[in-house]
Amino acid sequence: MLLTEYPEGNPLIEGVLNRYAVGDLLSGNCTSSKSYPQPLMTWYVNGIQASNNQMENYPVLVNPEGPLYSKAVGIRFKVEKDHFQGPNEELDLTCEASLIQEQLKWRKMIVIQSLTQSYTENMFLEKYRNNINTINPGKHISTLVALFVASFTHMIVHET
Repeated sequence: MLLTEYPEGNPLIEGVLNRYAVGDLLSGNCTSSKSYPQPLMTWYVNGIQASNNQMENYPVLVNPEGPLYSKAVGIRFKVEKDHFQGPNEELDLTCEASLIQEQLKWRKMIVIQSLTQSYTENMFLEKYRNNINTINPGKHISTLVALFVASFTHMIVHET
């Protein structure tokens, strides 16, 4: 006789950020709680099952204390403009663990918001802003004065 051991809670999603921009790479993992039998894991992007090339299955983890299993599955895809839907332009990412021919399901969903620039562009702009705030105006004025004097001297030498 086989007994069913239900998971203690919803799956755990890790590595996924709250905001992405078009062109960014979304990558994360989802891990189920321990259960028996081992769960079937599925990712959904805006309610549509993710394709096999977007998902990566990892080996099943077996609990040494008994016949309980935990399963992890990864997701990875390039964020496109059509991923952001609805009036708030959001991407719904859901991980689902199911047991017993998918009759029992546990889900974890996160809502991802759109950025106007990619993470890399935002980091570049933030570094640029930080550098501007630390500029020493006296240093730049003296550089400008030196350039002006050199140009003026060059003009006088060539006119005579």
